[in-house]
Amino acid sequence: MDDRTDQSSRIIDMNQASPSRVYDYLIGGAYNFAVDREWAQQAIERMPWIREAARSNRAFLQRAVRMCAQEGVRQFLDLGSGIPTVQGVHEMARRVAPDCRVVYVDNEAVAVAHSVLTLENVEGAAMIEADMCNVDYVLGHRHIQELLDLDRPVALLMTASLYYVSDHDLVAKTVARYLDAVPSGSYLVLSHTTLGSHQRDAVRLSNVLEMTKTLTSAATARTPEWIGDLLTGLEVVEPGLVYTSRWRPDGLRVVDDAPWHDAVLAAVGRKP
Repeated sequence: MDDRTDQSSRIIDMNQASPSRVYDYLIGGAYNFAVDREWAQQAIERMPWIREAARSNRAFLQRAVRMCAQEGVRQFLDLGSGIPTVQGVHEMARRVAPDCRVVYVDNEAVAVAHSVLTLENVEGAAMIEADMCNVDYVLGHRHIQELLDLDRPVALLMTASLYYVSDHDLVAKTVARYLDAVPSGSYLVLSHTTLGSHQRDAVRLSNVLEMTKTLTSAATARTPEWIGDLLTGLEVVEPGLVYTSRWRPDGLRVVDDAPWHDAVLAAVGRKP
């Protein structure tokens, strides 16, 4: 086992669904348990478009990582990385530049264990088992010291993760502290569930958000204005803060009447 990876020592609870394993199931992964699939099926019954929303978020991450690599970024810190279903960030980035380095951070046992196996023979990538909000621990970890040069631009990836932190102040402070730690030319890649005044199918989304209280971590939706404030001081790249399906959609036509398009907001900001 490569010493650049952490091995999860926590016991995996197979009787309670977790956000990362449910998400893995929704986007077509196989690293989930019966309890996760049962929870996801109940969520689909309440909100039939939840799978499309999850897959749109993952597709946004792929496009944003590609953009960052095309802009010359060679270092990625994936915070709340989850299970690397379909493609890991290192695979996404290395399609553009093979020398990209990636550090993943998550505290869910299955996500950590599977990432460890995935990265076992991968140079330039490592997994940290940690709460992403424990900024001092993450930034002081040996994997960061070995793989990332914080004097050079870093892409901070916070997709489908911040809404599992219920404390508003903690979210804002966490984002600000990571941004403070990286230099000019770094990027923040952000996606977050929203319940704004223009949300279609808000009742169904609210019902699923209530369901998340039975997961190992509950989800918190926030307004577009609140999410936008996380980008204060950054140069937000085009097309700005938009729904995931509308962020540089590779020329695909967006069907406006599909409610899942309004579930998750996304943006990429560059630190000046």
